[in-house]
Amino acid sequence: RESPLPKIAEGQTLMTMAALLHRDAEDQGLLQCLIKASGLTVEAWLRRYLEAYLTPLLHCFYQYGLVFMPHGENLILVFENYVPVRALMKDITEEVIVFDPKQELPEAAQRLFVETSDEQQLLYLFTDVFDCFFRFLGAQVPNQGLGNEEVFWKEVAEVVREYQAQHPELADAFTRWDLFQPTFLCCCLNRLQLSNTKQMLNLADPINSLKFAGTLGNPIAKYKGGTRDEVQGTRKELPDG
Repeated sequence: RESPLPKIAEGQTLMTMAALLHRDAEDQGLLQCLIKASGLTVEAWLRRYLEAYLTPLLHCFYQYGLVFMPHGENLILVFENYVPVRALMKDITEEVIVFDPKQELPEAAQRLFVETSDEQQLLYLFTDVFDCFFRFLGAQVPNQGLGNEEVFWKEVAEVVREYQAQHPELADAFTRWDLFQPTFLCCCLNRLQLSNTKQMLNLADPINSLKFAGTLGNPIAKYKGGTRDEVQGTRKELPDG
């Protein structure tokens, strides 16, 4: 809960990631204002945001078997010239899990290790990132006149593919935990809150505390193995004024 101010450089500013969903009383969206002020195209701005936020999460998962609960209120974005350049994680005390048994943890951190299925492990990206935040941020693209929603999901897919291309040594892991699979389990977080208003998860057994109902379609599944030129979408410049 320490202040992030000492961790930024001159000219940088801070904002919670949740603020990207904000619309004011006149229905003006903050996302549109940031992109316009940056001077970048919609695609370029989204790419910079995803590189600051999503790429580190991918590396934590695939390289170290490490996951967080990185929703909008738990993330502070660092901006330069209205563009995200990195992300600061906060409020993570009971929301960190290590899945990789090869990671050597000190005695005080042993409780972080959890053994579960590959499907459940990958849900920490699908649920916490795709379903609980990207679903809402992607909807802001058409709502704020920035293009169709596929503009957003194209960039997500491209950033995932770029990370995979940069780390060929993790090819087996990318196959084992496939972020381009067609569907994933629908994790019902509201049901957790309603079933226990004092403690959302049993910290001694967080995985088995989860509640599911059916599956959700994976919005980047269609882009598996594709290239930017093969993916059709709408390039959107912001209007003046």
